[in-house]
Amino acid sequence: MEYSRLGRSGLKISSLVLGTMNFGNPTSKEESLKIVDRAIETGINLFDCADVYAEGESERILGEAFAKNGKRKDIFITSKVFMRTGPGPNDAGNSKHHIIESCEASLKRLRTDHIDIYFLHRTDFDIPQEESLAALDLLVRQGKVRYVGCSTHPAWRIVEAFWISDRYHYPKFICEQPPYNLLDRRIENEIVPMCQAYDLGLITWSPLAQGVLAGCYTDPSNLPEGSRGTQKRIYAERITQKGIEVSLKLAERAKGKGCSVAQLAVAWILAQPGITGAIIGPRTLGQLEDLLLSADLKLDEPDLKFCDA
Repeated sequence: MEYSRLGRSGLKISSLVLGTMNFGNPTSKEESLKIVDRAIETGINLFDCADVYAEGESERILGEAFAKNGKRKDIFITSKVFMRTGPGPNDAGNSKHHIIESCEASLKRLRTDHIDIYFLHRTDFDIPQEESLAALDLLVRQGKVRYVGCSTHPAWRIVEAFWISDRYHYPKFICEQPPYNLLDRRIENEIVPMCQAYDLGLITWSPLAQGVLAGCYTDPSNLPEGSRGTQKRIYAERITQKGIEVSLKLAERAKGKGCSVAQLAVAWILAQPGITGAIIGPRTLGQLEDLLLSADLKLDEPDLKFCDA
């Protein structure tokens, strides 16, 4: 496992980050605990979570895992705020109220006194960024959050946040967390160069494009029962015939290299400029074992040109 400095922070994080969105639903608690322990054994030191994953159950499982294995001091935990967590008018968004309330609830579920990196899960165009950043500043001053980050934010909003932080001496985002894979390379237009210019880390999610690049689908109109595409409409809409065709070509290349198509897809991300780490979100221990090998898979120039094509 390789480690890199995360943006403008002093944190050294593993190239593979364990995503926990599946913990609690569909992955059982028992399987999730095994996944956490195995990830630590292999050198993964960053565990990515959010308050809305499995309606809070993912955080509870992660908290139990570190309470049992005693490894909390050796790893970093993230969580996120923005998505709706209740029926009330203030139970969503990036208001000071929701940020502080959600952070307190996450700390309890995670059984920890601090969150290492606290993300704004999405940008909130209804709330001035001054208010959101002031709330994050308060949490940092209280010791409940150590670093702050943003996820799936437009480049201009991130730069605006830097200006506000400079003006009011608020903590600055240390990383952005966008979607990125061979079927979705939008961040290369603005996000990647912006992060490189402002020394911002990049931890990417959806490396397998909802399972398309893992070879999970052969027909977008007939999705396998229990697959990611059957869970939410937004996932199903991203599974297209063109994407499946790309995955089949990628699978041929992977076979020639003696690796799985999922390993090749993740290794491609790690080989791209500006990328600090890639979030993998295995549903099973077997999937984790397969994805772990992508950290050591090196792509040569012909591989990269093939993927670009």
